[in-house]
This record gives sequence, structure tokens and C-alpha cells, in this order.
Amino acid sequence: MFGLRVHEFALGFVVLATLLAGDLAGAWELTRTTAAATAAGSWLVIKDWRDIFPSTRNTASWSLLPHRVPKKERAFRTHVR
Repeated sequence: MFGLRVHEFALGFVVLATLLAGDLAGAWELTRTTAAATAAGSWLVIKDWRDIFPSTRNTASWSLLPHRVPKKERAFRTHVR
């Protein structure tokens, strides 16, 4: 959209920062909803952690589980080093 790629970790950090700011401001208490939002935000960061670092950004395939480097590239990378 608009030529920009949004990484899941960025959305996860936004969710977690919003929850933290709301908690510090006293806007809400810990409920099942805030716990679920915290879990979702954490999951977005965990599954897309490779894209946080420029050296490993965009090297893995997308999935609902943590992103993984395709098998061909993993084999190539082990022989290059």
C-alpha cells in the first residue's frame, strides 16, 4: 500500500507501546483484553524478529509462525561461510 512495506514487528511495537502508555496514564487496568493485546503484540515482534536487524531484513519467508529462511538459502549460507 502506497509503496511501503510494513513489517509485523513495527505493528507489534506500536501495540505494546500503546498498551504501556495507557497503563502508565491509568487509562485501563489489566484485563483479558489487554492481556490478549499484549500477547498479540509480543507475537508480532517474535515472529518477525529477523526484520528488526538490517543485516537479516527481508531474508525469510512470511508465515503465521516465526518467519524462516527458505531451505535453499539456508544450505547456501552454511557453505558460504
